[in-house]
Amino acid sequence: MSRAKRLAQRRALLVLECTLQRTTLIAQSRALGQATGWIKSSDGLIKRLKNMPGWASAALAGLLVIMPGRAISVARNGLMIWQLWRSISSAIDKKETP
Repeated sequence: MSRAKRLAQRRALLVLECTLQRTTLIAQSRALGQATGWIKSSDGLIKRLKNMPGWASAALAGLLVIMPGRAISVARNGLMIWQLWRSISSAIDKKETP
């Protein structure tokens, strides 16, 4: 087999691999977009909670009354979500400003 023929076969194999990887990446990015779609919709909720801190405090107090044993776990999870939201929000803001 000639060198040119081997190179042509190798190129065809690489092109096929790239096509497969591109298809896989598109499918994964769609799944990621669907999984993180709630972030954009939760932005309005966060803004409303910022404007009405009394509601957030009342919800937290109600949660403490209903489930006192899980209060620390819920508070820890809430803190982690808040920190994650801050980092995502700042990254989005940096990306949007030219």
